[in-house]
This record gives sequence, structure tokens and C-alpha cells, in this order.
Amino acid sequence: MPQTFGQWVALGAAWMAGAFGGGAALAWLYKRLHPGLAFYKLWAMWTTVLGAVVALILAFGVVRL
Repeated sequence: MPQTFGQWVALGAAWMAGAFGGGAALAWLYKRLHPGLAFYKLWAMWTTVLGAVVALILAFGVVRL
């Protein structure tokens, strides 16, 4: 687990970049399957899903320590 503020900032930045980037990629793929859906709504949904999954994984990791 991160011990300093700088490590927490780096973890948060990686978390945000991964969630936004992964959300954009999944939204783009899903938009190709369903062209009638709005890309920005798909992006918001997938970013939220990926961010929540990472939060659960981190929470389980902290509890297990």
C-alpha cells in the first residue's frame, strides 16, 4: 500500500487514467455494436463501472492486509 502522499497521488492518477481510458475504449466498441446510443453516456457508464471495480479490488486488498 502507498505510504506517502506522492504515492497516493500516483495511484489516484493511474486509477483515473485507467478508468477514463478503459471507459472510452469500451464505449467506442459498444457504440459500434449499437450506433443509436450516445457515446458520452456509454463512456460515463463504463468509466463508472471500471472505477467501481478498481475501488472494490482496493478495498478488498486493504481489508485483507
